[in-house]
Amino acid sequence: MALRNVLIAALALLTLAAAPPEFLREQKTVTVNGKPEVWQLVWQGKPKPICGPQDVETAVTCPCTGFAYGEMGKLSLVRKSGGRVIDRLALGPFFTDLPESNSQGLAAMQWRPMAPGDFDRAADGANPAFLAAVARRPGQRVMQTADYDRDGNASEFLVQVSAGPCGHTEYMLFGVSKARPKLHAFGTADHPGDVLVMPGSAWQALLTSRGAARVTAWPCGDHGSDVRQELVLSANAGAIRVKQRTWTCPENGEAERLLKDELL
Repeated sequence: MALRNVLIAALALLTLAAAPPEFLREQKTVTVNGKPEVWQLVWQGKPKPICGPQDVETAVTCPCTGFAYGEMGKLSLVRKSGGRVIDRLALGPFFTDLPESNSQGLAAMQWRPMAPGDFDRAADGANPAFLAAVARRPGQRVMQTADYDRDGNASEFLVQVSAGPCGHTEYMLFGVSKARPKLHAFGTADHPGDVLVMPGSAWQALLTSRGAARVTAWPCGDHGSDVRQELVLSANAGAIRVKQRTWTCPENGEAERLLKDELL
């Protein structure tokens, strides 16, 4: 029995030694069903730069929108109660549009904010004064919790998961709900097994509107589009509902026509 205990202890030490160190990115106290919890965003291993200030010419491009000046690595959302971890969710698998993310499960988040005029001030990516100034900027905070699904708990927050065509960034909602008390990415009442991905403007409309909100997600002519896509959004008692409508882009004063109406 003593030998068995020694072997178990040795195995535990080896496991700890093999695990990468964790780096706390962000921490917030969140009230869930009237009880305070500590939520953390934790990197497994030191993250690497993405769209960094060393290369501002790349950081200002469309694929870096919302991620400059950022970090990329294996990232988890962790819940703690009484100092003990009670829940953990890896975020990397949701970042399917990032380079390397499909194979390595990496996530990316902006850390130091980009400021107007950075392109001119940087001049040379190796400019020490510019890089030092960026490093002094306050780190961006992602966990802006709110009650998006209106179940009475402000226990959800948005995470940007992709930067698509210029001018288009997409977000998912993460957290817990009364219906699903474990950490998860939110879907809709009609398709709860699918993760809902929307522009930030749509999520904001969902949060602030008391009735159904309508948001144009893709305007006529945007990147050559010959249709307009509209989202009709509502939330009540923990149920998020989204309808996507596709309309024609009429010419010569014609009225637009509804081409497609589907529940997301």
